[in-house]
Amino acid sequence: MGLLFENLEKIGNKTALINESKRKYSYKQISFLAKRITSKIENNSLLIIIADNSLPSLIGYISFIRSEHTIILLDQNFDFKFINQTIKKFKPNYLYARRSSLKKLNKVKLLFSYQGFCLFKTNNKNHKKLNNLNKLILTTSGSTQSPKFVRLSNKNILSNTKNIIEYLKINSSHTTITTMPMAYSYGLSIINTHLDCGSKIVISNKTVFEKDFWKIIRKNKVNSFGGVPQFFEQLVKLKFDKIKLPHLKYLTQAGGNLDIKYLKYFKKICKKNKINFIVMYGQTEASPRMSYLAGDSFFKKTGSIGKALKNCKFELIDEKNKIISKPNKTGEIVFYGDNVSLGYGYSLKDLFLGDVNKKKLFTGDLAYRDKAGFYYIVGRKNRISKIFGIRIDLDEIEKRLEKRGFKVKCLTDDKYLKIVLKNRNNIKAENKIKKIIKNFSGIRENYIFFYKENKPMHSYYFKGLKLGK
Repeated sequence: MGLLFENLEKIGNKTALINESKRKYSYKQISFLAKRITSKIENNSLLIIIADNSLPSLIGYISFIRSEHTIILLDQNFDFKFINQTIKKFKPNYLYARRSSLKKLNKVKLLFSYQGFCLFKTNNKNHKKLNNLNKLILTTSGSTQSPKFVRLSNKNILSNTKNIIEYLKINSSHTTITTMPMAYSYGLSIINTHLDCGSKIVISNKTVFEKDFWKIIRKNKVNSFGGVPQFFEQLVKLKFDKIKLPHLKYLTQAGGNLDIKYLKYFKKICKKNKINFIVMYGQTEASPRMSYLAGDSFFKKTGSIGKALKNCKFELIDEKNKIISKPNKTGEIVFYGDNVSLGYGYSLKDLFLGDVNKKKLFTGDLAYRDKAGFYYIVGRKNRISKIFGIRIDLDEIEKRLEKRGFKVKCLTDDKYLKIVLKNRNNIKAENKIKKIIKNFSGIRENYIFFYKENKPMHSYYFKGLKLGK
């Protein structure tokens, strides 16, 4: 198996990247720049990139991912404390970042500078015994919520990249735009897939609420872009159906469940304008994408996460870890594939480890499978969840409410808190419960919904879910 981006030179003078100042860079140019950076680094080194959506940041990533080094990728917007803790914890040999992203930077040597990004050599010893399987280390969430560091191999990244290129039919005619941070696994995956097959990427930090974002899309004839659920909700608020984008052919959505009402909205628009809307399911631990729902399936199975990627497999297991073979029965999704990560890395010593997961990932997501083999997420097995960035413990909420005389069951789809009651007749009780939760967790009341036990829930997320005792 080769390396990611190993054919950049062969693609030659075709445009690869366009920055916000409208300057174009060919595949030949970015390959040349990448080699310049790599030439400054000793073999088998550990590097930390503090990335943003900019040309020099992306050039650095390309340079290091094609080499024999281990990379830890952090977002520039992480707080200084977290960045400094990560540097101390992993003791990298090199840092590649804007100087402004680093605080109290001591005992380092400047080796290279390009458009505001600097390559620094630290005084940390070379970690000669690092397991070279560890290629890329990504975080699972924001820096203030104790993220996990996921260890990915070259095989993990490359297999997922090639798989996605194949099922999305990405080719050199595609032009996309950055709508997510490159340090976020889904944002990085879009970069990997498009650059690996000779597509064009417009590098931008603009939001959909800025006129310049749409000007850039039209000027560069962007025909594909992706986003997380909140991104598509923003498009609805902007009345996306009224925005004229004649070149747009593909929309991809991942990073969580998009509410059914929004899916129906895009279903209508995409049918009318012949746009292929592709829903994907993934986790950083799977490099990151595991399934897809595209083409006619999106229109027929709206709300599903689809089926597993080619040469990959889903299973559902019950609470006793037994495989669920019957349809419409809820269980935890277990994923099998070459893109399953090696395991977690909590400190430097973990980078000496090899493959712990052995191509098997317990996702922690609850789902059911219909008779046609399509999967539907209903919630999380893990009782720890995040709602709009607020980390919550569902067990803690249930215990606190029980002490106040309210016996409930809590569920979440990582967007809304679902409170299941035996009796929903007391509206005053519902309002009181909302206030209790808001006071100790910070979750706004409009993100809390109530359901009656053993009654169908109107959201597709909960179809087929057995609440138990």
